[in-house]
Amino acid sequence: MHNYHTHTYRCKHAKGDVIDYAAEAVKAGMRSLGMSDHIPYPDGRWDFCRMEPHEMEGYIKAIEEARLAFPDLNLYRALESEWVPELHDYYCEMKEQWKLDYMIGAVHWFPYGGEWLAMKEMTTPARLRSFADHLISIMESGLFLFIAHPDNFGSGYLKWDKNCEAASRDIFTASLELNIPLEVNGFGFRKRMIETPDGLRKQYPLDPFWKLAGEFQVPTVFNSDAHKPSDVNANYDDLIQIIEANKLKVIDPMGVCCG
Repeated sequence: MHNYHTHTYRCKHAKGDVIDYAAEAVKAGMRSLGMSDHIPYPDGRWDFCRMEPHEMEGYIKAIEEARLAFPDLNLYRALESEWVPELHDYYCEMKEQWKLDYMIGAVHWFPYGGEWLAMKEMTTPARLRSFADHLISIMESGLFLFIAHPDNFGSGYLKWDKNCEAASRDIFTASLELNIPLEVNGFGFRKRMIETPDGLRKQYPLDPFWKLAGEFQVPTVFNSDAHKPSDVNANYDDLIQIIEANKLKVIDPMGVCCG
C-alpha cells in the first residue's frame, strides 16, 4: 500500500511534518510514501497556499531525516505543481537542484481570457474547455508523473452534461496516448458537499467521470492527498469502491503494477 500525494505544514493549509506522516504510514503498514508539498514559485504567485522558496531546504532535510528514522519505508521527494508554461525551465531546475523523485501535475487555477481563474469560477462550457486543454498541456509537458484530481472541475462546473463528457473524453484520450496516469483523489471525500442542479454531491471524485474512465481503461492511481498525518491512508475504502465499481486500470506510478 502506498500514498504518493502528501502535504506538510509548509503549504499553510496542512498540519504536521514529514516525520509525522512517515510514522503514520509505517503504523498503517504502508510500503511507500511520497511527500509532495506545493511547489514555491520565484515570483510569489499563489503564495498563500504553498511553501516559500526559502523553505525548500528544510523540506528536503525533513525528508532525509525521516528516511533515516524509517529505513524500511520507501520515502520519496516530490512536489505538487501547477503548470505555468513560461516557467518550464524553473521546473526542470527544481527537479535537478533538489533531486526530486517526481512531480505531480495539478490544476487549481486555469488560464482563461488572459488571466488565471479559480476552480469555483469554472461556470461556463468555454471555461471548462479551457480547463481541459490546460490539463492536457500538463500531460504533454512530460514533466509530471501523474495528474492530481483531474475531475476537480466538478467543484465549479456543477451539472454533468455533454460538455463534461466531451472534456473528459479528450482528457482520457491524452492520458492513453501519453501514458500519464490520472488520480482518484481521496481529499474530495473530506471536503464540504456542494449543491448542484442534480442535488447534493461531492466536489470530486465525480462518479460519471470515473465511470467513463473505466470504459477508456486509462491508467489510474489513487492517493489520500493527506493534509494531516492521520489522513495518510484516509478514504482508501471509498477509493477502492470507485475503482472496483468502474473496473479502473490501477497502476503504481513508481513502476509496479497493482491491479
